[in-house]
Amino acid sequence: MIKSARLILRPMQRDDIPRQHEFNQDVEAYGLDCEMPRVSPISVAEAFFEARIKPDPNLAPFAIEADGKYIGHCSLTGLQHRHGNLELGIAIGDREYWGRGYGQETIGLLLDFGFQYLGARRVCLTTHAQNPHAIRCYLACGFIEDGRPRKALWIQGEYVDLVDMSILRDEWQALRESRGG
Repeated sequence: MIKSARLILRPMQRDDIPRQHEFNQDVEAYGLDCEMPRVSPISVAEAFFEARIKPDPNLAPFAIEADGKYIGHCSLTGLQHRHGNLELGIAIGDREYWGRGYGQETIGLLLDFGFQYLGARRVCLTTHAQNPHAIRCYLACGFIEDGRPRKALWIQGEYVDLVDMSILRDEWQALRESRGG
């Protein structure tokens, strides 16, 4: 378990399945996560839960908890990458927690975990150009845009660019020092 002032990153629990199913009904949120928009049966949330609790040496999955409730999930993948490259993923499904700094706080905890405890050299992620809130959040967390595969994803009736971003260990350290961490 990883904690901050407002958040707990913890293993998923069976009690999280109904909330995850609720989040899976949000078609707009699917689009933000580069997924094909759809609603899904409870079995999809159950399968997601099973995959997250299954031991995997390449995955560090977490449930995001705030105010005593499950608000989303996050992870670091590629834990056994021989060059120390991890990939970060985050989805806050509870709209009450959007735009209030919970994404930045979660990403900060994941970066600390990845660089300090897992020995990462680089953490990367991919979003898309029609997700400006996420891009601003990632930039505020120290990520730098690496490139844009053009017109790679179909979202809401048009092809959009993917946005590849990363942060290196020394960039993360400099950012922590500048913020007094």
